[in-house]
Amino acid sequence: MRKNIVYVIVSIICLISLFSGCTSSEVFVEQPVVFPTIHDNLPITVDEKVKLIDGGPVSGGTLTLVTEPIDSMNPFITTNKYVNYISFFIYESLFIQLSESRYESYLVADFSNTGYKTFGFTLNDGVRFHDGSELTSYDVRFTLIEMDKYDSPFYKTDIIDNVEEFNIISSSRFEITLKEPDREFIKKLTFPILSQSYDMEEDINGTGPYCFYSISDTELKLTKNDDWWYSSSYFDKVVFKIYNEDEMLDAFQDNKVDITFVKNVDFSKYQYRTDIDYRVFPSREANFLYVNPNSIFGQFNRQSTLFSYVASRLHDLNLGQVQYFEQYITKSIDIDGFRSELIESGFTYDEENNIFTYNRKPLDIVSIAVPYQDIPKLHTANFLVNILGDAGISAQIVTINKSNFNREIHSGKYDLSPITEELKPWESLSDTLERIQQDFGYGRGNSFILPLYRNQQAILFKNDIRGEKTSNYWHPYRGFNSWYRPIITEGKVKE
Repeated sequence: MRKNIVYVIVSIICLISLFSGCTSSEVFVEQPVVFPTIHDNLPITVDEKVKLIDGGPVSGGTLTLVTEPIDSMNPFITTNKYVNYISFFIYESLFIQLSESRYESYLVADFSNTGYKTFGFTLNDGVRFHDGSELTSYDVRFTLIEMDKYDSPFYKTDIIDNVEEFNIISSSRFEITLKEPDREFIKKLTFPILSQSYDMEEDINGTGPYCFYSISDTELKLTKNDDWWYSSSYFDKVVFKIYNEDEMLDAFQDNKVDITFVKNVDFSKYQYRTDIDYRVFPSREANFLYVNPNSIFGQFNRQSTLFSYVASRLHDLNLGQVQYFEQYITKSIDIDGFRSELIESGFTYDEENNIFTYNRKPLDIVSIAVPYQDIPKLHTANFLVNILGDAGISAQIVTINKSNFNREIHSGKYDLSPITEELKPWESLSDTLERIQQDFGYGRGNSFILPLYRNQQAILFKNDIRGEKTSNYWHPYRGFNSWYRPIITEGKVKE
């Protein structure tokens, strides 16, 4: 009995010793525990096994990523999101986006504002470009002027339109005065900072953790910046292999790259995979329903009624891995409420035949325009046909050639149109709606656009890529400077 008590005491002491040196954040981690599998092609004998011993960050090695063919290495000229991701390794910005709504200073040491109109900034000390020159206020001013020449889909390049004055106080301090106050101004300062000596596209010179090394038809190579001001990255090299988007998953499965992207799949199937890790996040693609203001739903009260009815039936879309704009839905009504509100708007409902009339005439068939062979939009259109038909309004789908789709919508021939638009990091949802309205040219405000859902996507990692993984739609490689591979050791299996 005494011997058993001794064993219990010894066990407790061992457990205390095991955890006494760890904080709670080290013991209880948010990331899922993943276990590597042993691949058959590993050169080990029967009495050996390979273990991944994660004793902390290890320096060295090469990280192999993917990109589409490179259109331009100028971060303000490229229109390809995969090429844009490369800029995060080379360049840095005044502020960085941590999540959908969280931003923090980066190259900026501190800042202040007066009435969201006058902003003062101080740059961090010791920040140098890859050519050895020091980051100064003059580089920031040069970058603002330079990027105003372009129309990038990734940065608010026309930000200078609202700048009244850029006042350089010193090499590390500057002040920006706006023409009009802007509460969202900080969100727009996430663009790459160029050196003021920049004068050509081949001048790839940033302040980031990796330096440009070489480029060919098949890959782009970066090397570690040993003088990086912020920290020290672990990988010595980063190689971007060039593929078409539909080839990226095969390259990952063939062990040619360490990371790839997937979308429009059931991500839960990766939950039990022990050979990979993954992160799911909403994509930049958002889906909306556009209403022609000249249609039967053009009146504000009918449009509002339609949106409320669609909101109540939205989950009938059965899309699976998407994120609905639940926060935008302020009201939802069932089918009876939809009919009642349409009757109040002036329509007459024939309950026996389940049809609506106006001035004793059946309503025109509602036309729903979709691009030819666009399966997601066809799915949404079918959903609309079904729920409108349930309520007593006939609708039909009209397919349009993709190249003519926007022009046809502009023409006003169709009543409803499911559309897809890429969200901008610096925009609120209301800003996005207003931009879409302006793009389609009706000039009737944003009340005729209903946000439906956002697609989701995932980034897949080889299981031996460790470190912070906080992917978001703007920067799926977020945390890459902390990534490393654990030490691989071989040892005899004890009998």
